[in-house]
Amino acid sequence: MNVVLAWLVAIFLITMGPVLTIYLIWKVIGFRGYMSLFQFVGGDSFLYRMDPRVKILMAIIITTVSAFTIWWISAIFLIAMLSLYAFTVNPSSKYRIVLPLTIATFLGTAWTEALFTNPSLLTELFGLDEFIVPFPVQFQIIGAYGLSAQGFFYGLQIAFRAAAAIASGFLLVFTSSPADILRSLEKSKVPVELGFALVVAVIAIPKILESAMTILDAMRVRGFDFGPANSRDPRVLFNKFFQQVKAVLMATASIIIWTLKSAQNIAVSADLRGFRANKYRTYYHELAFGQIDWLSVAVLMGIFALGVYLSGAGYGPLAYNP
Repeated sequence: MNVVLAWLVAIFLITMGPVLTIYLIWKVIGFRGYMSLFQFVGGDSFLYRMDPRVKILMAIIITTVSAFTIWWISAIFLIAMLSLYAFTVNPSSKYRIVLPLTIATFLGTAWTEALFTNPSLLTELFGLDEFIVPFPVQFQIIGAYGLSAQGFFYGLQIAFRAAAAIASGFLLVFTSSPADILRSLEKSKVPVELGFALVVAVIAIPKILESAMTILDAMRVRGFDFGPANSRDPRVLFNKFFQQVKAVLMATASIIIWTLKSAQNIAVSADLRGFRANKYRTYYHELAFGQIDWLSVAVLMGIFALGVYLSGAGYGPLAYNP
């Protein structure tokens, strides 16, 4: 009985982290939040006037410096990145998306590290590794060692680095149009085919979500109930579950068909506009560095140099044990 209980506890702890993370994102953000995540709305602040290449450089430097410095420097970066969202259009809507994603990053990373970090690594970093709930040997063979307090704190410190990088990346998406991102990638010597594919992927995400909402709403109008079954009868529960799985599969097939048709329309539109007809493309609006861009690059280079100095001065990626 103790062996069965240990297995059930291990399975519950392993699955609880991802389930809570997905539930948090789904409950707080939802379909409409993801749709607004990839929909660009222009603004007048300095963030919108900044060249997308500078914002790409900012994301690279923030990610790099966070990787080789101590965790509280990443925390400073995270606070700074979140503060910049106050200069976007309708910042409250941006915070309703970015903050849950940040919390989900902390929850998912900390919980994963608390269960899957090698005890020898935690002992080397913290000098002590205590399991709150040790897992059976069979789980330890596949890398799930148990619930560890040191692993949880280690995961939180990693989460600061990941969250700072995510916040800086979303700042680029919120304040740069897909066309400007495509032009900036081409000017950075990225093949135009690759840049075009990335931009089309970003544009397609909200359209796919919108089509999913339309299909699900149409199914509800036709009387399908996605809610739980109001019965404890196993046969009723199984029948309800089977109907919901069938509905999801049918909706998925419809979404795939719509996506393929949309991709075909985009390909035809690109051909009509002479995509790849010439080796070099010209644009009606050419990107050029302004005063704010050069100033931002200077600040970013200073941050990178300071990060290298702090890393060499003893503020490298050290683990802190509270």
